[in-house]
Amino acid sequence: MAQGRRVDPVQILIRVGDTDPDTGGNEEAYQEWVYLAREAGWDVVESPGFQEPADGGTQCGLVEIEGLAYRVHYGLRARLDLADGETVLTYAAWAEPVR
Repeated sequence: MAQGRRVDPVQILIRVGDTDPDTGGNEEAYQEWVYLAREAGWDVVESPGFQEPADGGTQCGLVEIEGLAYRVHYGLRARLDLADGETVLTYAAWAEPVR
């Protein structure tokens, strides 16, 4: 994939676990995010890779992409519209740059 056409890593969001965090889990969410980032054409270096979140936090890993560090998170993040018209948040994996 051409470098100019890749989706930015912060735009990669994957639903994992729906509304139940135990259905997916932190490690699966982390692995899925890394997989999608690589599929998008990024060279993802896991450094050090998956980590259990501390004290109810959402961070589940650190990666480096072309010299920039990103924290991979897992938590309530994605909206889901239910058939009855209600909207709920579902569990997802996403990344944010480390400042």
